Amino acid sequence: MRYMTSIIVGAALSALVAAEAAAQWNVARFEGNRNRLYTTFGMDPAMITAVGYGRVVAIGGHRVQLGGDAGVGAAHMDAHDFRARLGAQASLLHWRSAHLTGSMTFIARGTENAIYRGFNWGADVTGTLGVYRPRWFAAAEAGLDKAVITHVSHTRWYRDNFYPDARDGWYLDAGGTFRNGVTAGVALGRMELVGRFGSQRTERYEPLPSPLYGSIGVGLSY
Repeated sequence: MRYMTSIIVGAALSALVAAEAAAQWNVARFEGNRNRLYTTFGMDPAMITAVGYGRVVAIGGHRVQLGGDAGVGAAHMDAHDFRARLGAQASLLHWRSAHLTGSMTFIARGTENAIYRGFNWGADVTGTLGVYRPRWFAAAEAGLDKAVITHVSHTRWYRDNFYPDARDGWYLDAGGTFRNGVTAGVALGRMELVGRFGSQRTERYEPLPSPLYGSIGVGLSY
């Protein structure tokens, strides 16, 4: 039974550390309108839809977009499968239209099913290198999504039918996910359409149940 519990915990941790599919915005447009309302729809690895707000501020000579968003499972708008993020994105180095960008995001996320409930605090670090112009951009990206601390609790149904002594608890350094892919976007007036697509593996380079990630985002600047 301990082996079965290990499988359940492993499945929960795998679901909670799957890569976030948050949108990457065009840093060449940070000089203009400072506020952005946006929505994203992505594979995470389940389908997740989110809404958020970002504001561009000046920090250390860089234009930095600070923002936050919240999302739930898209299939049935299930609040039991949720994500919430607070993050920052900026151009770190640039030469003409070529930019090296970086983003840092703090994440809270949870999931629930008939077997267990899981909650996780984590962080995501992503970098891109590409061409950013006011009306469009295209870049390669790489990132790491790290689970810092995770709590797993087994349901009564699981205890009644499989293992009454299943242990709940907190798990430090539950793992992470590496991402490699591409991101691009186009602007139509104040509207911006962006997308991301790529592959993902665990931080030990083992395959995930969903080997691909992707998202589409629509933003309105003002």
